[in-house]
Amino acid sequence: MNDVQLIKDLLKQDENDQLEFKESVRKDEIAEVLCSFLNSKGGRVLVGLSDNKTPKHIENAAKVAEDLKIFLLDALVPEAPISISVESFENNDLILLKVYGGSKQPYLFDGSIYYRKGASTVKASSQEISDMIHGRRKAELHWERQAVLGVDEDDLDKKLIQKTIIESKENHRSNFDGIDILDFLSNYGLYQNGSFTNACVVLFAKKPAKYLPQVRVRLTEYGDGKSDNALLRDEVFEGNLFDIHDKLERYIENLGIRSVFDKNQWKRIDFKFPPKALQEGVINALMHRDYSSHSSSVSISIYPDSFVISNSGHLPDDLKVSELKKNHRSHPVNPDIAHIVFLKGLIDKLGRGTIRVVELCKEEGLKEPVWKDSNDGVILTFNGPKALAAKKEIIKNDGVSDGVSDGVSDGVNKLINDGVSDGVNDGVNDGVRIELIKIVEIILSKEGINTVDIATKSGKPKPTMERYLRTARELEIIEFKGAPKTGGYYLTDKMKKISNIN
Repeated sequence: MNDVQLIKDLLKQDENDQLEFKESVRKDEIAEVLCSFLNSKGGRVLVGLSDNKTPKHIENAAKVAEDLKIFLLDALVPEAPISISVESFENNDLILLKVYGGSKQPYLFDGSIYYRKGASTVKASSQEISDMIHGRRKAELHWERQAVLGVDEDDLDKKLIQKTIIESKENHRSNFDGIDILDFLSNYGLYQNGSFTNACVVLFAKKPAKYLPQVRVRLTEYGDGKSDNALLRDEVFEGNLFDIHDKLERYIENLGIRSVFDKNQWKRIDFKFPPKALQEGVINALMHRDYSSHSSSVSISIYPDSFVISNSGHLPDDLKVSELKKNHRSHPVNPDIAHIVFLKGLIDKLGRGTIRVVELCKEEGLKEPVWKDSNDGVILTFNGPKALAAKKEIIKNDGVSDGVSDGVSDGVNKLINDGVSDGVNDGVNDGVRIELIKIVEIILSKEGINTVDIATKSGKPKPTMERYLRTARELEIIEFKGAPKTGGYYLTDKMKKISNIN
């Protein structure tokens, strides 16, 4: 989903417990609404709409958004990650703000605690405040906040922490105005009662595996197959989250162009995994993995035509795999870790990273990535070019089996070769072979289909499709039955027999 589609989808909704529209930037009103979202389930504010949802251009939107971000950092207590972006819609600049339900409830604005009830922002009752405080106490017993024995200040990478302080200010994502390392760590719950927390060790320890061996990440690269003999690289990365991230980012940047052989087109295909999509997948795995178990893990497996990230964590109970490709609520499993990653600028628009991953793969001509949440954790698979799987994809979409797909390919190729031998056709290039296979698969899904419908299903112009159909008829792959205006195409008996199609 692109940003324009996101705005369209928001405008289809009425204001509710997680969505509010504003006509102009009134900082106090926006702060109250965001405060209520932080104390509830999170939500969005879309600024620049009239009462009837007509877009109204915000002048100097980028500057206004930056000023608003700085105001909100100081106005909301305790500090919370807020995503602010300028969205162009129908030649108008709008401002979109988003937060998720905060991990440090209750949040205050101007000395008051706000809560969301339906489409209204109200001051929280004493019972609601009590519930939020109870929830915060439970959160503070979370694995991230537990102390790690034996860790002192010298075990931490102080330069990395200082760099993080500077970056958080440059990114306008932090209201921490000091320079003291312990003050910074204490401000974000990473140093409590004289002890450093698990989250602090994951993020900033020089040798975190000494205390938490589960922080390691294994990277394995295979050649032509998944066997020991095909191993090109097998390495275990150690270090804190940012060390491992930097190493993996360098590896991804050096992947370069990859080549695989497509037997359907009889040639090698060059392609490239989009680096930013892979990096997004990696940082998500590092942030959201289950660090609480010593047996937890993150592994990255690279094959000639796929890149697989396996993460021992799981999606939140209220988030389904199918929703990852749509606009969805961000719900970090490790909120302390996620917040520091946010401060460093490694994640941007909350809850939209997975959507961008899909878009980047499409732009590169690759299949959509696939997420799977199993007993062993979440697996994200980046696949190679669409052409490699186009044959089977079309058939599966129309309810035909893989076995038939292989028969179709073999049948088309044999009739093409026979046609060349008999002088019926001078030759068919690889691109036309693929189109003829697609035509057969479309006809298999609906016998008697006409030219216009075949062209529509294949995404080709009618004149182009007529040329392909003429070639297929000459090779006796298909035949036309019925009147010129009402008839349609069928597979020939010869094609069915060669392809073992009943």
